[in-house]
Amino acid sequence: MPDSIWVTERPVWFSGVRLRSRTTVVRLSGDALWVHSPCTPTDDVCAALDALGEVRWIVVPNRFHHLQTPATAARYPDALVVGPRSAEARNPRVRSTMGTDDPAYLRATPELTPIQLRGVPFLDETVFFHPASGSLIAADLLMSACARDHWTWRAAARITGRYGKVRTPPDVRMHARASTAVAESIAQMRALPLQRILVAHADPITDRPAQRLAEAWDFAVPPHLRQPGATL
Repeated sequence: MPDSIWVTERPVWFSGVRLRSRTTVVRLSGDALWVHSPCTPTDDVCAALDALGEVRWIVVPNRFHHLQTPATAARYPDALVVGPRSAEARNPRVRSTMGTDDPAYLRATPELTPIQLRGVPFLDETVFFHPASGSLIAADLLMSACARDHWTWRAAARITGRYGKVRTPPDVRMHARASTAVAESIAQMRALPLQRILVAHADPITDRPAQRLAEAWDFAVPPHLRQPGATL
């Protein structure tokens, strides 16, 4: 990773399979740390964070990646929690200070550009682009399995067509429908100068990241926006 971005992984069980789930940390100006999809704030994790800077932002990227937010906020009471209200509805212990579109948040974090994935209320996700490194930071935007994953996810991924292939998570695909809003959101992301896409449940996507993003979300292009023989 670039010297301003760090990641850590932990195992999580979801729907009977064991996934790898990633937390991404970005160091902003003034050694402020931006923690995306926080993991359990163990003493070791917090010592590593404290060595990098000061945790000022705890980011809940969508309505599902909130489980360790309350514990992280308790460990860093001066940090501000940023995320959607839908996460609070799922977890009453989550207390968001502001949304990702709040002017105060945008002024304080100019190094990151938030982009809402519109048209998928089931997920309610905002992704973040870090221009200095060309990194698109997301949670459940994309998903894939590989040989490093637990056998339960490898088996499920082969059945669902996600072993060695970058796709949307199965539940996201089930609840997402083709729409102009989704297609325009993905097109906005794809147009960025992407060097890598960091998601929660896959290795960093560095090989043709924009193309693989477009291919994974091609189903979201409505017929009236689709050109013959073209993908998003």
